[in-house]
Amino acid sequence: MDYDKFTAQLKELGIKKTEFMRYMEMNTGTISTWSKAGKVPRWVEAHLDLMLKAKAMLPDLSQYKAKAGSDEQG
Repeated sequence: MDYDKFTAQLKELGIKKTEFMRYMEMNTGTISTWSKAGKVPRWVEAHLDLMLKAKAMLPDLSQYKAKAGSDEQG
């Protein structure tokens, strides 16, 4: 996977690069190594693909945000 696709997929997931690295328990400096190389390891691509598929399977709960806020008040 090239670095630009990695960046785009993180953006789609709403995750910052440093957050992803902390989640993976990796040194955040590794991002700069990947950036310089222009690519990321294959396991990263597989992991992000799974995260994107999981996100797509989750229901859209945004319709309940306003309702939940009003229910909490009363």
